[in-house]
Amino acid sequence: MSHFVVVLPLTPLTTGGSFTVADWPLHVTLVEPFSTDHPKEVVTTALGAGARDARTITSTAGDPALFGRRHDVPVTLVRDGGEIADLRAKALAALDAIGVDLGRPRIEFRPHVTVKRHGGVSPGDRVVLQQLSLVDMRPPTGAHHRSVLGVWPLSEASVTREAPLPLPPPG
Repeated sequence: MSHFVVVLPLTPLTTGGSFTVADWPLHVTLVEPFSTDHPKEVVTTALGAGARDARTITSTAGDPALFGRRHDVPVTLVRDGGEIADLRAKALAALDAIGVDLGRPRIEFRPHVTVKRHGGVSPGDRVVLQQLSLVDMRPPTGAHHRSVLGVWPLSEASVTREAPLPLPPPG
């Protein structure tokens, strides 16, 4: 059985890349970790189709908070005007459409970036999410590593940017 997570990294990842658990790149978790018997190719195809029309999300880091069972994991919330939640709904629907059992996804979705020893985001920082990524939580390289199985760039047009002014007519 494979164990995956879907994230929106703050810096682009590369398909085939890997990192250690301690060096997780900063990201917003879009779909919390899930297990499936589906081949990774089926999962990547479904997520790619679900991300097809998604656009870059530009937001702002919000308040600090504490997550985890013991409320001891420092995070910074990411303000969501609905764009992150919409992308999450598309990813969940894409996985559901291929029969991936996600258990009970969190109803109260609170986008955030976990504070890591190598950094984080501060309240007021600009947060630009330009890529959707599927990460293998149990790659053959061992329990202390993660492998990037697929990345999908979100389109260049930001959902928060104003539409450009029309060009004047020629002549």
